Amino acid sequence: MLRYTRNKYRKESISAKLIEKKEDEYFAIPGKVPSPEAFYELIFMTEEGMKTFEVSIFEYNVVDVGMEGTLVFQGYQLLSFGDWIKEFSV
Repeated sequence: MLRYTRNKYRKESISAKLIEKKEDEYFAIPGKVPSPEAFYELIFMTEEGMKTFEVSIFEYNVVDVGMEGTLVFQGYQLLSFGDWIKEFSV
């Protein structure tokens, strides 16, 4: 889920390998919404350990488990990964 607050973490870059993709559902307001919302996570292994990021379906669909590249993130937000996910700003 995209956070709508200013991201005050510093931007970091590290080599990573995508080790798992997760797709699940949740109810944004339990009992009030008739159908669940989907959410997507990418889990990377880095030299610092595992890093997990919630992403959009578009980012989720362009990568496959086993891909390796440079992971750029800021706090809990994935900014880019290799040649597949590129940083976007408005």
